[in-house]
Amino acid sequence: MIKRSEYLSKISPFMGKPIVKAIVGLRRVGKSVFISQLMDSLVSAGVSAQNILYVDMESLQFDFIRTYLDLNHYVEKQTAGIKGKIHVFVDEIQDISDWEKTIASWSGQPERYDICISGSNSSMFSSGLATKLTGRYIEFPVYPLSLREFKQFFPEPVDLDRLFEKYLRFGGLPGLHTLSDLTEATAFPFLEAIQNTIVLKDIVDRYRFRNVSTLRQICLFAYDNIGQTVNAHSICKYLKSQRLAVNVQTIINYLDSLVESQLFYRANRYDIKGKRRLETNHKYYAADLGLRNAQIGFRSNDIAQMVENLVYFELCRRGYRVYVGQCDKYEVDFVAEKHGQPHYWQVTMHLNDPAVVERETRALLAIDNNFPKTIISMAPAFGDGVKGIGVVELKDFLMQES
Repeated sequence: MIKRSEYLSKISPFMGKPIVKAIVGLRRVGKSVFISQLMDSLVSAGVSAQNILYVDMESLQFDFIRTYLDLNHYVEKQTAGIKGKIHVFVDEIQDISDWEKTIASWSGQPERYDICISGSNSSMFSSGLATKLTGRYIEFPVYPLSLREFKQFFPEPVDLDRLFEKYLRFGGLPGLHTLSDLTEATAFPFLEAIQNTIVLKDIVDRYRFRNVSTLRQICLFAYDNIGQTVNAHSICKYLKSQRLAVNVQTIINYLDSLVESQLFYRANRYDIKGKRRLETNHKYYAADLGLRNAQIGFRSNDIAQMVENLVYFELCRRGYRVYVGQCDKYEVDFVAEKHGQPHYWQVTMHLNDPAVVERETRALLAIDNNFPKTIISMAPAFGDGVKGIGVVELKDFLMQES
């Protein structure tokens, strides 16, 4: 079991407090294991096991819980006569009808209940809890394993280049560690099964989409174009080339569902000089490169896209709000904002050519402020920086502590 130490340190200050902890992340990203680690930490802190109650909605044991009333009745029955605060954990709570009603009721009894819930839909908490629990809940996103965490798959010292190649090819879903040998022959069928579960359970069943084949085509298009500007019109044109007639609104709905299931994350564009978010020309990044590669193959000419994808999610793991930057006519790969302070990032394969150096630095140099600016290079970079801009090698960046 890989200990998700960074997530534990973020959520620990809120355990036992009158705030609902909402853990959100892609299915099979390790939310259940993380919850198990949270419960272990409570026991280690002296909380009695009888004061901890876990409901796993993916287990047949809890198949009888269908509605918010079923959930409330079960918890009250299981904790009757137990004194003190009850720490309730409900995993994949979206499978319970009107679940937010019970959570809102419990949150009004902070002396009795400490609540931690998880879900696989990115908008469910903001829509379900925001109106009922204003200011009384916090979301904690969980992402696939970082390269630092992925390294724990290998108990013996492993060459960093070999480790990175496996990470780039197979991604960071924790279940990979159960495979005896991490190869395409073993990993890709495993990852394809997860992809199918997400598409069918978290998208088709939830949104009642009828045209599954069109949804899959849009998903493949998005996988093929990670880090590229993608919109409904470009997808519509592609589908027509495949002799599929789909209207723009349907494509928008399907794209939104891919984001809400967290198969993809949408990066909005940000006007750096105007200091405003733009509503057009979004980019999409795959939550896990292993899922992507299992669908469309691991292709050497896609490395630049995949590297950009890795950097996007590493910045997200570190707690940044991440945008695609626009500074006049130049694009900045990422504007990463935390506590109102931006950090500007460019991602490149190398800095061995003066033309590449010029291309990667001009957008950063056009930004008229003194906030940090950094170039991440996949190839080793020597020296302290370029034109006053910091430079870091990709593998070093990924292995840094947050």
